[in-house]
Amino acid sequence: MQAVVFYVGSERFAIDTQSVAEVIPGIAARPVPSAPEGLRGVIEYRGLVVPVLDLCRLFGRGDCPPRLANRILICDLSNSGARWGVGTHDRPMLGILAENVTRVTTLDPDAQGSHPSPTKASGLGRILRDKDGLVQLVQVRDLIPPETLATVVRAAGSEPV
Repeated sequence: MQAVVFYVGSERFAIDTQSVAEVIPGIAARPVPSAPEGLRGVIEYRGLVVPVLDLCRLFGRGDCPPRLANRILICDLSNSGARWGVGTHDRPMLGILAENVTRVTTLDPDAQGSHPSPTKASGLGRILRDKDGLVQLVQVRDLIPPETLATVVRAAGSEPV
């Protein structure tokens, strides 16, 4: 599988590229009052209002520090694997603010030495080893409870602005 690799603090994580419609610069998000834990705010993305999760916040490490290598992974929650321009205006989108996005790589989730997540933390999948060490898979749809995710996406609106 192809995956986007990034950091949260000193730990490496990866998201399957099938979930990622586009990777954009880590622009400032507009804060949302009384937002759920981990929600950085919303951004305007190609005419849509898209909620953005801050993985540093979500994983209890404070706000994502400002870095030139930070990116927002625009994720297609329908798991259609669509890229921008292929019917994305009618699909629920979620931005993931990731620290120090480094590369796209090939990972084998069933490789020898991979291990199920030792924690029941939402959204965290298998831990794999590659040439750079350990990397943990992130399941975008499972990062926050389904009812919170539905509220956040609905509140942000899937309609063009």
